[in-house]
Amino acid sequence: MLKAYLNNFLWLFLTYLSAPYLYFRIFLRRRKKNHQLKILIISTAKIGDMVCTTPVFREIKKKFPDCHLTALITNKTKDIVVNNPRLDEIILIDDYSRPGLIKKLRKEKYDWAFNVLLGSFNTIIAFWSLIPNRVSTLHRGAGEMFKFLAVFNNYRLEYQSHTRLVKHYLNLLKFIGITDGSENEEIFWSQKEENKMLDFLKSFNLSLNDLLIGISVTTGVGFKNWKNDKFVAISDKLIKELGAKIIFVGGPNDSSAIKQVQDLMQNTSLNSAGCFTLAELPALLKKMKLFISLDTGPLYIANAVGTPVIDIGGCLDFREQAPTGPRSRILPKTNSSRYSFVDSIDSVRKAWLDRQLQEITPEEIFETARELLDLPKTR
Repeated sequence: MLKAYLNNFLWLFLTYLSAPYLYFRIFLRRRKKNHQLKILIISTAKIGDMVCTTPVFREIKKKFPDCHLTALITNKTKDIVVNNPRLDEIILIDDYSRPGLIKKLRKEKYDWAFNVLLGSFNTIIAFWSLIPNRVSTLHRGAGEMFKFLAVFNNYRLEYQSHTRLVKHYLNLLKFIGITDGSENEEIFWSQKEENKMLDFLKSFNLSLNDLLIGISVTTGVGFKNWKNDKFVAISDKLIKELGAKIIFVGGPNDSSAIKQVQDLMQNTSLNSAGCFTLAELPALLKKMKLFISLDTGPLYIANAVGTPVIDIGGCLDFREQAPTGPRSRILPKTNSSRYSFVDSIDSVRKAWLDRQLQEITPEEIFETARELLDLPKTR
């Protein structure tokens, strides 16, 4: 933590020291009128945030179909967009040192850069890369170092807490003349991923006609967990009363947590943890009749591909980032949180989230599942 702070402080010092020179270099970097427009989207967010960024790619290509659109992202989220036809190029920030990344981006000579989320180094990447039009997100709760660095962006838009994240991302595009864009998220996959999904189902004697229900029992953070006995109860109930085929979904590190749930179940289920990459997972989630999950990345993927979803516990504020659409449900149904996803998560917020999560019962999940599956209520 201290090392990261000192590193950012060094970049703060170097940026202010080099600012006159960098501004002069940007001034000299004039482009011919008929050159191809080059746009860079900077997003080092998590899976759910990356899904929320996909409308940005679409709306830019809709407005500027001939532009060269690049996403600067992390290795953890690249598979979300690896098949996205809107993108002409993907650059992984993990593959470069900071000086190496700046050198790479300078060679590309981008016209516009959009930094969609908060981050001290992210907000000055475009400045150091000599990009003339630099757009960045602000937030009043951001640290002082970020605020000192954000001034080097000539277009800035403050994120208003408790507003939908994807809407803010799209609002950033107003500086380039794009307004009223669609908030519909989208994820793409190839025939290769489709074939792998079909082979997987076939190997376990499952078909697309089965009532395939996916469940994710883990999240990327330790304080958003539902108790195992509740996952056991809802899984067994779906199998016994609806004849569902339960497929637990997760990454390689989630296999043991899933097995703990399976060992307590009375019925047979399938553990697919580690069987699918993020690039392959959408093909599987698309074929599920329902996906039940804590508030984590695969939930947003399922929602984006149109699968009915149940979000157990939701996020800090449902207005900001929760799944949307007529085939999505969030439990609990009410959320009056004064917290925002950009706030730091202290012990009070963790306790509030856990209390909200543990109040949800398997019976509520079951009745909500019946509703989304267009089955009559049992009570």
